[in-house]
Amino acid sequence: MPIKFISLFFIYAFIFFVPAFANVWNNKSSTESIIPKLPELNDITCKFKQEKIIPDIDKALISSGDFKFIKNEGVYFYINYPVQSTVDYTNKNYKQINDVIKAIASKKYKKLEKEFDFYFENMNNNNWKLGLKPKEKTAEFLSSIIIEGSDYIQKIKIEMINGNITTIWFTK
Repeated sequence: MPIKFISLFFIYAFIFFVPAFANVWNNKSSTESIIPKLPELNDITCKFKQEKIIPDIDKALISSGDFKFIKNEGVYFYINYPVQSTVDYTNKNYKQINDVIKAIASKKYKKLEKEFDFYFENMNNNNWKLGLKPKEKTAEFLSSIIIEGSDYIQKIKIEMINGNITTIWFTK
């Protein structure tokens, strides 16, 4: 009896707990299958916290402030900490990240399909995770982008080839 119980425990554990630890990179997806699962994202103003890890620096660089996304324009960061400044992703330096966010917000993936492979994971309570792995030209500097959200984007993680990792959390 105990051996049967232990066997059943491991079977149930494998069925129910292993998917909880699944990685978005295990779920390559087509845009056709992703589009119905993602909400259309609207303009938003919220708080953000950013952590940037640079391999040659021992301590993460932290910043925070207010975030604004205007669907037809782009992304704006109004940084309050550690210094006050404004960064917008509408100029050519950040154009690719801005284009990615705008395309996802409006569910227009055709241009992104040329530059990225898509990975998607449905999580609990309408939460989702979208992974983007660059193809050819983009892969020269960008390693991956992971976007997590529900009815709005809650987290973006950008990994560069040089080892820099930028993670941004958004809160209403």
